[in-house]
Amino acid sequence: MNATKVLILNQTFEPFQVCSARRAVILLFTGKAERIEDTGRVIRSPSTAFLLPSVIRLHRYVRKPPRPTIAFNKKNILKRDAHTCQYCGRNGGERMTIDHVIPRSLGGRTVWENVVSACRACNLRKGNKPPEEAGMRLSRRPGKPFSIFYLGLLAHASQRYETWSKYLPKEADWQAVMGSH
Repeated sequence: MNATKVLILNQTFEPFQVCSARRAVILLFTGKAERIEDTGRVIRSPSTAFLLPSVIRLHRYVRKPPRPTIAFNKKNILKRDAHTCQYCGRNGGERMTIDHVIPRSLGGRTVWENVVSACRACNLRKGNKPPEEAGMRLSRRPGKPFSIFYLGLLAHASQRYETWSKYLPKEADWQAVMGSH
């Protein structure tokens, strides 16, 4: 049950955070949230059975703290790119490398807008050249993530349910949220 993730909406139906199914069930049973969408899976205890939630909404509005600065590190670059090679689209998990789109030797900087996740094969193939010279294309332009919340959502991308889609930004909005230009 804890491997299942649940989308929490604020009272205003804005995405607030992602939590474990266990935490969501506690919020439901303590009356702090209501069930909005279900996964279709049933959880049973000795005395009851109920549908496992997919989306819940808090009964009270919770103010979001000011947006913290997102740390620039490999872990967050991989999250931003959903652990997917930005050249070939292969998902490589934690084995992904970080590639400078414009190599440092050609004046490229180590900033959000110039680094992407790349599988080892693509990183080696590209070498010390810009993607165009290597005959490669980026799947999307890299940028600084807008929000740590949406960066976290991407970490759970493989577990995002269809039921979450109506509460999350559309694909075009994701690019704005994630800092792509």
